[in-house]
Amino acid sequence: MWELLRLSARAKLGALARVAAMLAIGLAAAEGLLAAEAAVPARPLSLAECTVIALEHNPQIGSSEQGVISARAGVTRARSSYYPQLSSEVVEGFAGSAPSLFPDSGTNRRDDASVVFGQTLWRRGRKESVAQSEASLRATEFGRASTVQSLVELVARNYYALLAASQLVGVAEAGVASAEGHREQVKARIKLGDAAAVEVYPAEDDLARARLDLIDARSDVRLAQARLKNTMGVPPTTEVQLAESPPGEEGQTPALSEAVEAALARRPEVLASQASTSAAGSALKLARINRGPIADVSGQYAWDYTEWRLRERTWDVLLNFAFPIFDGYARKADVLAAEASLGVAQADYQQTVNQVGLEVEDALVEVERSRERVVASAASVAAAEARLAAAEGKYRQGIGILIEVIDARVAVTQARASQVRARYDYQTSLVGVQRALGTLAVPQTK
Repeated sequence: MWELLRLSARAKLGALARVAAMLAIGLAAAEGLLAAEAAVPARPLSLAECTVIALEHNPQIGSSEQGVISARAGVTRARSSYYPQLSSEVVEGFAGSAPSLFPDSGTNRRDDASVVFGQTLWRRGRKESVAQSEASLRATEFGRASTVQSLVELVARNYYALLAASQLVGVAEAGVASAEGHREQVKARIKLGDAAAVEVYPAEDDLARARLDLIDARSDVRLAQARLKNTMGVPPTTEVQLAESPPGEEGQTPALSEAVEAALARRPEVLASQASTSAAGSALKLARINRGPIADVSGQYAWDYTEWRLRERTWDVLLNFAFPIFDGYARKADVLAAEASLGVAQADYQQTVNQVGLEVEDALVEVERSRERVVASAASVAAAEARLAAAEGKYRQGIGILIEVIDARVAVTQARASQVRARYDYQTSLVGVQRALGTLAVPQTK
């Protein structure tokens, strides 16, 4: 009965503790969202301002920073044996032997204390352990840098995508206005008897299609804004306004070999992979050392107290050797696992090098393609507008057909939309080249 009551009480306390923990997590998350929402000013934001907000509030950055903190702690732990160690112990209580359960007053009482100063003078494998931790820290730091640059690039892509989507709404609205004008023109001709009544149906159909394009364009703006806010780490309800971005700076595109060489020297992914390979090499050395003999040289000085009086002082300087004779092949398995890990790290490094080379070439091709598309799209808009003007003029004079006007109107809308996309694709491609080369600038946060 009492046992059941105790179990029930423990279960209730455990449930209350879980609820309290969930509430604490919820409150912390809510505070973080409110802080992120308050960080967005009520004015049009530049790309740099959006990037700073993302660096301060995107959870990926916080996660990568915690990884760096953990890796630094690992280095501190590995280096700790190079420093003197000082410890103390205090024992206060009673001691006795069976069958006596309660000691007599004043007997079997323990009042002991000790202070020990020690130093590991040398240990086989200590240098390799530190080297492994330091290489892991470098890999983690470069990994964080890669996360930061990826986020900066993603903010830029979403920023330009939102600007493009907003301008495409204007293009779609112009298309609707043009289609409405054509419908009114057809109605006027029908009223004058210059056109058959059935001619209004193609105009109505064209207007309906233009309105559908406008609906899609407005929806694309909402989706683009949602993606940008998610990347910035702000709540979905946050109002985000964007300032128009200045045109991208024209620059000389480097040769592929030069670009790949620069990327391999700068990209944090390559540097992180190199550090991971170094850490795996140190881990293999340590595994081989642990197969034996295991040796260290240490010394210590101790003060022992009984009933709070100094009883004795002791010291020692010891050379310790350990020779594992048979451990069920555990240490041999550790070496095999470390060799396999090194092989994986080396293969990952080669894969990273290959991937960086591919990304550099893709980025160079994309920036050249998007630059040429900007020029071509401008010519396409001019030609489509001239064609539309000619078709409208012929239709007003009664020597053209409405279908020709509708086709020309659709062509103008498509050409203008392509021009908007080409302009912002070029802006995005410039960011992509910088990311591929490892030269993408990261704004300073507070």
